[in-house]
Amino acid sequence: MKLHSRPAGIPLILAALGQYHAPFRKISHNPFLTLKGIELDATFLALDQLSQRAWEVVEPEFRSRLSQLTDEFEEARSKGVGGDDLATVAQAAVEGRVGSLLVEAEREIPGQVNKETGQVTFSSLEDPQVDDLLDDLAELVLKKGGKVVVVPVANMPTTTGLAAVFRF
Repeated sequence: MKLHSRPAGIPLILAALGQYHAPFRKISHNPFLTLKGIELDATFLALDQLSQRAWEVVEPEFRSRLSQLTDEFEEARSKGVGGDDLATVAQAAVEGRVGSLLVEAEREIPGQVNKETGQVTFSSLEDPQVDDLLDDLAELVLKKGGKVVVVPVANMPTTTGLAAVFRF
């Protein structure tokens, strides 16, 4: 758990019989351990059932955090330190200036980002040399120490597929 939850900053959900929750919480030092867990023997659940139970645990926090990030983006955009223009965000990502990037789930924008200059080239996904620009930008932001959140389309604060808060 020290090697998985902590470096990624992702929630750790305890799935075990109820009698084991208190002792585990007593010895765990993982700050990402969720307050609520799944109190049952997870070996009796199918993977999709376990996934659904896990989502029920993290969804309220996810929705709250997403609302906070959306508000931060709107404020940053109003101050000129946030944006949703693909070329501008790509340039900022290459320069390591993107602190947070919201990426629309299930959206693909075919093309490439020059990792040296930040220049964006649009293309077609049928070309084997072409990838998804949003995916490439997310990877760049993560490599430069920024945070990336995949946002359901209904909660995306822009229509361009991305929203960035710049560090400076």
